[in-house]
Amino acid sequence: MSAQYAVVIVTCNRERLLRECVAHAMNQTSRPTCLIIVDNASKDGTKAYLQSLDQGDSLEIIYLSHNIGGAGGFAAGMERAMQKNVECVLMIDDDAILAEDYMEKILAARCKYPQYKAFAGTVETGGEIDAFHRRNLRKAGLLMKTMQEETYKQDYFTCDIASFCGMVADTSLIKQMGLPHAEYFIYFDDTEYSLRIRQVSRFLVVTNAKLEHKKENRIQNDPRRYEWKDYYAIRNRILMVKEHGNLLDKAINYFNIFLRNVFRNWLFGVTKRGQYDWKYERSLTKAAIRDSGTTKCKRVYGGGFDRPVHVTEKVSESVYVK
Repeated sequence: MSAQYAVVIVTCNRERLLRECVAHAMNQTSRPTCLIIVDNASKDGTKAYLQSLDQGDSLEIIYLSHNIGGAGGFAAGMERAMQKNVECVLMIDDDAILAEDYMEKILAARCKYPQYKAFAGTVETGGEIDAFHRRNLRKAGLLMKTMQEETYKQDYFTCDIASFCGMVADTSLIKQMGLPHAEYFIYFDDTEYSLRIRQVSRFLVVTNAKLEHKKENRIQNDPRRYEWKDYYAIRNRILMVKEHGNLLDKAINYFNIFLRNVFRNWLFGVTKRGQYDWKYERSLTKAAIRDSGTTKCKRVYGGGFDRPVHVTEKVSESVYVK
């Protein structure tokens, strides 16, 4: 049941959450071999907190000079983890609070079902199952459906897609799949990585391995207005389907984006929905579609992971929304 494993935590400007996240990761009943924290150039008290930690052999901190997003952070952290003597790697953001036996139960399942190379647990928010984090693919379009809550009554189930909120991957699998696309910055980086993993193994979800996802309560306009992150959601979905989809998948995806983004924002702009012009949404969608044709994502395998390949340098400043 015992195995050598690494934990990769990516953080940015959330010191309070990070403190709780790190405490729970360090105090697992099956202790991690090493804990790797990637600081995405935080401007709050995160760096001072990290510097106060006892950095022994089991703790390593990567301070990035600028924010390269969750995608770049996980790529950098996983690259470092692959240089350690570990059998698998757990990925979490700083808002994921692990139950103390999360990895004990994951490792037990890994031992019991060696045919699986990727694992995940149950994500809860406010005591309720957050089914978004574990999904299956539909037949066409690389569209996804969340797992029904009824499924979580089983001890185990399998799924196609898992978020980086509690994903565990064998190092042998990571060597085969390479690192996440740092160019994605945020959104769909874990979905795209799951599609790679799916070529070798489905995810085995261990339902009694639990973590709390501490999401922010945000009030949204109705209909929802865009923020800068939506650029990456649109662009990266196009990039993902380009890489993994067939002609039918691509056609369905473009129609879906036209209907849900292009046409939606045009119609709302023409009708001045909510007494708002929707110009920001239209320009952001246009930029995302345009940049999906020029952004190139190359798989990085870490030079066999014998030496760093500096995945953080792969991210061009041009991908950022100014």
